[in-house]
Amino acid sequence: MSSCADEAGGHGHSHGDHGHGHDHGHDGHDHDGHDHDVPLEAGPSDSLFGVVDTEHVVALNAAGGGEQGRVVIKDWANREDETKWLESELDDSLILQIPFTASVSLRSITLKAGHGGFCPSHMRVFANTPGLDFSDAESKQPTQEFEVIQVREGAEYQVKAAKFASLTSLALHFPHNESEGDDEETTRVYYIGLRGSYRPLPGRLNASIVYEAAPRPTDHKLKQGDSLASTHRQGF
Repeated sequence: MSSCADEAGGHGHSHGDHGHGHDHGHDGHDHDGHDHDVPLEAGPSDSLFGVVDTEHVVALNAAGGGEQGRVVIKDWANREDETKWLESELDDSLILQIPFTASVSLRSITLKAGHGGFCPSHMRVFANTPGLDFSDAESKQPTQEFEVIQVREGAEYQVKAAKFASLTSLALHFPHNESEGDDEETTRVYYIGLRGSYRPLPGRLNASIVYEAAPRPTDHKLKQGDSLASTHRQGF
């Protein structure tokens, strides 16, 4: 496996060299604040698919509107489906806000991303930040950040479990793709899979948690020359 950065920029670092001889139960190596290692096998066990509040999953800067974020929340059996995907709109950055219907302890994130230049270069993960917008994401330190590895079937990224306990929401920020300003001006994501454990939220009576009643101006990407006062995009 090689990272998107390796394929695009010809870096000499090979992720495949990490595949044997160490314990994949740890949190991974941390190079310059970015985690590179992933487990060898992803799978459907301990799936959190059933406790994702899919109806309220929202994508920011998504072609087709915010509800397009729901199409990448698929069960394990449909993870290879490439007929539906999430794609950025005005540039190559995306945010995906994922609320839960239970209190979640996250163990890993499986990402199947676009190929070639459509692949995001990094995935910045934020714990319990409902309503995260681009201004927030660009000014805050993520809970954990990964260099994205490009493999056709997707890759699973182990999170630091202590930092992702008692989650009620998760936000994924993809700041750039790997095109480096070439032909691919957008970022694509085909599948997001989450693994871990969960417990019911105290006092929850099958009511949906609404994290955002209306979009904020900072949720929108602005075309060159637009202002916050003059820009409105239906469905954010």
